[in-house]
Amino acid sequence: MGNKVSENNSGYTNTMTKPFKSTRHAAPPETPIHEPPRLGRRESEPHSLGIHRIYDILSTNFPNDRVIIDLHHYFYLEGEKIDIQFDLTYFKNFKLAHTLSSYDSMKFDKKVPVMAINILSKSTYLKDLGYTRDLCQTLKIPIYVLFSTHNISISLYKPPFLRVHILNEQGKYKEITIRGELYDEDGRILEKNIIDTSQIVPFKLSLMKSELIHEDGSPNYYLVFLDPVTNKPFPTRSELEKARADKEKARADKEKARADKEKARADQLERMLEEYKQKKNA
Repeated sequence: MGNKVSENNSGYTNTMTKPFKSTRHAAPPETPIHEPPRLGRRESEPHSLGIHRIYDILSTNFPNDRVIIDLHHYFYLEGEKIDIQFDLTYFKNFKLAHTLSSYDSMKFDKKVPVMAINILSKSTYLKDLGYTRDLCQTLKIPIYVLFSTHNISISLYKPPFLRVHILNEQGKYKEITIRGELYDEDGRILEKNIIDTSQIVPFKLSLMKSELIHEDGSPNYYLVFLDPVTNKPFPTRSELEKARADKEKARADKEKARADKEKARADQLERMLEEYKQKKNA
C-alpha cells in the first residue's frame, strides 16, 4: 500500500515521514497574499512565455545539461523533507534518459541545481524574495535568480528588474540587482546591466525588452543568457535554425553568384571567339 497523504489547516502535507511544506504557493502565516494562488497554470502570458523561452535557450545551447520546468523539488534538511516549486532549475553535466513527475534529490545523491529561477508574480513574489531565497541559501544552490517579465503592480519590482543571488565562499548569498536592459537606444551593450555568473555557469545574465506589449500598455522583458567572451545573447532554437538557414542561403547565393560570373565569362569568351571567326572568314 502506498504512503498515506493528508493535509491539515496549516498548509502542511503529512506523509509517513516528517511533514513538508510547499514553498511556492503558500506564504508564512504572517505574510499576506495579494491574490489567491493559481495552482496548475501560469498567472499571465508573459510569465508562461518567459519560462519556455529560458528552457528553449538553455536546452538548445547546453545539450549536456538538464533544465527542469515547473516541478516540485524535494530536498532534505535535518531530516525534514522540503518541497520547493521553482519555475526552472538548471543542472550542469546532468543527463537523464527519462522525464520526471517531480525532482526528488534523494534519488540523485542529494544533488541540488546549480541555478534556480523564479519569475515574480503577485501570488508568489513575497515567498520567492524571502523564504524561498533563504531555503536556497541553506541548500547551497550556487545561483538563485529572480526577475519580472512585466508589471505585476508592485512598483518596487517593476521591470526592468533582475536580482541574482550568488553563493560566496562563506556559504552566504551576494545579492546583485540591475534595473536596466542589455542594450541602449543605439544598440550598444551596457556593461553595467550585465551580471557575471560565468565562474559558475557558462553564461552571464541580463534583460532585454520584448517586442510584445502587455495589456496595460507596459513593456515585457525576458531574461537573456550571454556568451562570457562576446556578451552576445545565446539564441533560441528557432533563432539558431534561422541563423543556420541564413548562413546556408548566403553560401548558396555566393556560390550562385560565382557560377553566374563564370558563365558570363564563358559566354563572353564564346562571343569573342565567334566574332574572331566571323572576321577571319570575311
